[in-house]
This record gives sequence, C-alpha cells and structure tokens, in this order.
Amino acid sequence: MNSAAFKINTVQSCKDWLATLPLDNAGQAQAALVAQIKLLNVAALSPNLRLSILEHLRAPVARVQAERARIYSNLPVPLEPPVAAVWSVVIELWLAMVHGYEACGASGEMTFALVHQRALDYIGLAMRDYNRIYRAVPAALWKRFHQLFERVEAAGLAGALVDDLVNRENPPASCIAVYVQVLLAQHATPDALTLVQNAVIERWLKQWSPLVTVAKTVRHDDTVPRLAVIFGADTGARDGKAVQPAPHVRYLELGPLQAVLTQLMAGLRNGKTPADLALGGTLSPAACENLLLMLNMQWCGVGDGRIDERNPSSLKVMVSMSIAAMHFHLTGRAFRQPGAPLTKREEDDMRSFGYVSDATERALLSQNSGALETWEIINHSRSGLLGLCRQPDAGTRICHNQLVGLRTATSRTFYLGIVQRLLIDESGAVSLGLRVIPGTPKPIAMRVRDEFSIDADADKFDRALLLAADEARKAPASVIMAPNYYEPNRSAELYIDAQQPVKLTALLDKGVNFERATFATF
Repeated sequence: MNSAAFKINTVQSCKDWLATLPLDNAGQAQAALVAQIKLLNVAALSPNLRLSILEHLRAPVARVQAERARIYSNLPVPLEPPVAAVWSVVIELWLAMVHGYEACGASGEMTFALVHQRALDYIGLAMRDYNRIYRAVPAALWKRFHQLFERVEAAGLAGALVDDLVNRENPPASCIAVYVQVLLAQHATPDALTLVQNAVIERWLKQWSPLVTVAKTVRHDDTVPRLAVIFGADTGARDGKAVQPAPHVRYLELGPLQAVLTQLMAGLRNGKTPADLALGGTLSPAACENLLLMLNMQWCGVGDGRIDERNPSSLKVMVSMSIAAMHFHLTGRAFRQPGAPLTKREEDDMRSFGYVSDATERALLSQNSGALETWEIINHSRSGLLGLCRQPDAGTRICHNQLVGLRTATSRTFYLGIVQRLLIDESGAVSLGLRVIPGTPKPIAMRVRDEFSIDADADKFDRALLLAADEARKAPASVIMAPNYYEPNRSAELYIDAQQPVKLTALLDKGVNFERATFATF
C-alpha cells in the first residue's frame, strides 16, 4: 500500500481508506496509519474535520497496536534491536494520536473537553507500553501529561463527560477519570509487577477512578494519607505529606477508594471469589488479596511496605543468569551425568596430571553454563532486597521473576535472588530489585520420573540446587529445578553423594527459569 499520498482529508475518504487497510497484517497496517496520521497532523484542516477523522481512526489504531504489542510483551529486556524497533513504532503511533488531538483546537466547550480527554488517554496508553518493557516513563511525557490536565482544569471542564463519537456503546469518560487512572496505575510500582498484574490493575481502575477526586487543598478531616501531583513536574504522584499546598499542587483524595479496597479484601477473606466482587477471574483469590493489599499500601499509605532501611553500597558482584551457570560456578566444573564414564580427553588428563585440567573443563563447558556478568549493588537492606545496576551494553536479557545467582569477587559465598523489580532508565541502564532466598545453595543432580514417558532423555539427570532446612526460620529443605518439573507428589531422584528417591510436595516459588519446591524422602 502506498502511504506517501495523504488519503484521509475528508471523513468519507478516511472511511474508504480504512476499508482497504490490511488489518490482518498488523505491521503493514500500523506503518500506513503512522504515515497517514503524520500527514493529517500537518494538513490544513478545520478543527471539527480533523477531530472527526481522528475519531474514525481510533478503533483500527487500537486493534493494530494490540497486535504489535504481543511481539514484545513478556520478553526478556532490554529487547533485541528488531523487537525494540516494533516497540518504538507503537510509541510513535500513540504520540501521533496525542499530537493529532492537540492540533484540533477548541470550537466549543465539549470539543475542548473531548480532545483533552483523548490526548490524556493516549499518553496513558504510551506509558502502559513503557511499563510493558519495564522502561522508565520519560520526564517529557510526564510534563506533557500534567500540562494537558492543567489546561482542561483551568477551563473548568476536567469533569465533563464526553462520548465516543464513533463507538457509541463505549461509556462516556472525563479528563479527571483518565488523569486519576494513569496516576494511580503508575504509582502502583509497575516495575515490581508482572504484565498480568498491571493489566488487572488497569481494568480495576476503570471502575474505581470515580471514587477519587483531585483537590487544590487538603481536607482536615481526611485521615487517609494522600498523594500529591505538581503541575509541570517530570514525575507522577508522590507522597502528599511532603508537599505543601500551592497554586500548582493538587491532592488526590483517596478515602472512598481506601474504603472499597478494605471491603474487597474482607470479602475475599470471607470466602468470596474475585468474580463475586467484580474483580475478574484472572487472579486466584490469594493473589487477588495480595495485590489489593499492595495497592492499599502504595496508594493509601496503609502499612509501611518496607521495614528495613536501605543502606548505600558499591559492592561488585558476579552474576549468573541460569541454573546451569549457577551450578558451574558452584562446582567449578562442567556438569556430567552421575556415574558417567570419563571422556577420552578426561582420561588422558587423569593419566598425565592426576586430575582433569582447566582447559578440558572449559572445552566441556557449554557457553550457557559459564555466562557471568559484573553488577554493582547500590543499596541493600536486612530483608534481603538488593538494588543492582549494570551498564546498558551488558548482553544478557532479564525477566521479571527470574532466578539469578550472585557471588562477590572476594568471597566464595553464593546467594540466590529472584528479580522482583525491573526498570530500564532513559540512558538504558538496568536497575533490579531482588528478593534473596535464604540459605547456601548446594549443586546437585536431579531427575523426575514419568512412568509413561517415551522421551529418550527422560532418564537423564539435570542440574539442580539444594537448600538445606533452616530450623531458625522454620523453613523446610527445598530443591531449585528447571521450569515445568514440579507436579504435586511427583516422584524424583536427587543425586548428592548417592541417589535419593523423593516426592515433590509443595511449590514455594516459580519463575521464568526455575521452580522451587519442598520434597519428602522415602
């Protein structure tokens, strides 16, 4: 499709052009939409005509953007360059829509409210796609977001409900509703949540945003800690206790929302399901309650979230990113099947030196097993949460809920941590927050038993890590293994100094590259 010519300069020509848009090829359709909307944004059209054309573009834009987002959602980050290019075009299209609505001007109060509501909404959608790849929202985007709301509030139209001019089945929306939704979504620490959790919160906020008001002053009878926003700031909401009232300051009144969160958590504890409470069926009752508890803490200040104080640090650590790499760096040698005979090269080493040489170990070692990176711990706390950073040119991609191993350059002590927070700043540097798993891991071999398996490798052992029982913490012994090994009561064998039959009993942790389970011996 040739997109060089401007083809949507009337409502009818826009409809005709959309009828030819190859929506089954989302990449081609997206490129055509970007090109046409950019031409629309510089065309000399009346505000009402421009607005009508943009409204007809909303549905196809939403469709192709959702399809393109599937390409990079739930991938390790930083993204590989070809995938990052897809993400960049998604952001480009969202911002082209923002620019288009800003260019509509205002031929009346409702048009003014509508174009600002749409622009705020598209900035929110762009922020959501920054969250999807755990990138920090740029300061310039926050400033633009606050500026739009300040402008519509000054016109007295922040609460005006506007209709979808094309899809009448969509409910009316207001600028203040969008503003609150985006502020609270971004204040829910999206870098500490999975994409599923972020999507659930976004859906909930569409129900809850009418409960929150944006006020210029602080109510003296408000017992719920509030959030504040500063017009012109390059960030979102912040702790309102530290912000004094001023002409450019607004406070989010959260009392009604806090009451609803409390009621919902009580309902779940009393046996109601998330579906019973209009919370959807994506999360289990326990996961739903934990997420509500976290939101209550983040938004309404109920609980303090972090008991231990963070202490600054500049400690260098060597980091391994897979169970295979951790196993190697704990043993110092390549993995072999228990009882397997030596290779000819190893036998030659034993005859010549009495041991297997480093050169032979390196030859046996897979590139995956030996991967290491150097990171810096920038702060830590007694609870085991670490702040780490690494340079933008580091090669390994990282996922939320990924297991990593850490060892200091001056110590053989080895720690295991699970990625709980993940954020890439505007320079490309990666910051991580880890939950450390207590205990010293011991490298072992493990295999699971499937009675009817026809897989030739079913009887082979794989690398695993053993954590001994910790009586002080009342923590049972557990084994860290490859993903998809765990099933309740599944038979397995651990090889430490000899084979030990076990039965997997309970799943303690699960991430993209591991599972951790308790076991019973017999």
